[in-house]
Amino acid sequence: MIRPEHLYDFLCKQGIDFYTGVPDSILKDFLAYVQDHTMEEKHIITANEGLAIGLATGYHFSTGSIPLVYLQNSGLGNIVNPLVSLAGNEMYGIPLLLLIGWRGRPGTTDEPQHSKMGSITHTMLELLDIPYYILNNNEESSFGKIAVAIAKATEQKKPVALLVPADLFEKYNGSFGENSYPLVRENVIKEIIRKLLGNETVVCTTGKIGREFYEQNHIAGKKIKAYLLSPGAMGHANHVALGIQMNSDKKMIMLDGDGSVLMHMGSLATIPHYAKKGFVHIVINNGSHESVGGQPTGAFRADLSGIAKACGYTKVTCITNEDEFSEWLNTGLNAAGSQLVEIRTNCESRAGLGRPVGDPAGWKEEFMKALHQKK
Repeated sequence: MIRPEHLYDFLCKQGIDFYTGVPDSILKDFLAYVQDHTMEEKHIITANEGLAIGLATGYHFSTGSIPLVYLQNSGLGNIVNPLVSLAGNEMYGIPLLLLIGWRGRPGTTDEPQHSKMGSITHTMLELLDIPYYILNNNEESSFGKIAVAIAKATEQKKPVALLVPADLFEKYNGSFGENSYPLVRENVIKEIIRKLLGNETVVCTTGKIGREFYEQNHIAGKKIKAYLLSPGAMGHANHVALGIQMNSDKKMIMLDGDGSVLMHMGSLATIPHYAKKGFVHIVINNGSHESVGGQPTGAFRADLSGIAKACGYTKVTCITNEDEFSEWLNTGLNAAGSQLVEIRTNCESRAGLGRPVGDPAGWKEEFMKALHQKK
């Protein structure tokens, strides 16, 4: 296996000292080491992958050095345009090193949302004319590939990719992922389910929010029948919810996350202007990409509630403790109009959290059947 500190030291010797991107669970141990050992201005977690390409491009313009951009391969689709229209050698010719976590790699077992992208990752890179190298558990072999990749990026003035399979890095426990908010996300979800009548529609964003809702709803005897999980397409679930609610007479409960909202914050400018009465947009904000390793988001630096208010939500609430949460459950959950509720929680999550059973086709069929049932 590759020790994170060895890779970090090797990259430093190769002249790479600037890191940016969106965290990925496959890369979490290396990224934790980077977070702990890099100056803040040399490691910037961006809201989405395309912004990381822009930031890295600006860094190269100002320094002449090669930056490293990290991402999960699901984010490859998010960076196609800036890769070819900004960094590609038909345009500005920016030498970038892309460190890509390869979820859904052919021949491995993974979640359904990673299957297609996993099978076409290398094909996409070839189509984009981006050379790539697949790292392995042998440090000497992998570091040799990295050196070749850096040399090629420099000589050809173009992005070059490193594909990282699962279980490549040795464990490293980072020092981030803690805050002082008392609320626990899964308990928040549990109490929301308890308070709902059962005839609402619930849409969940990607990551542990959906997994925790799934388990708590089953514990509650499948109280919510019309629910949809969005294990992929980070940042888009709130517009899935909007599209559903615009054509349904059921109350909509959208369980979103801080990382997802930041990734496509422009969504907030659209939702309140098209949502019907009874659109409850709940953003569970723990300031962390907790589902993929605990790296921080910028959500505690941003005033999400203030932004939502400026975007036109009828009612905006920020909850930071048990008393505020209880009051909202009793008086605010059923408020009229579109509302955004930011609930700040700590980063605690339960060990052994399960995953939904079944397949996406079955989930779709069950959801649509429940959605169209009369109240």
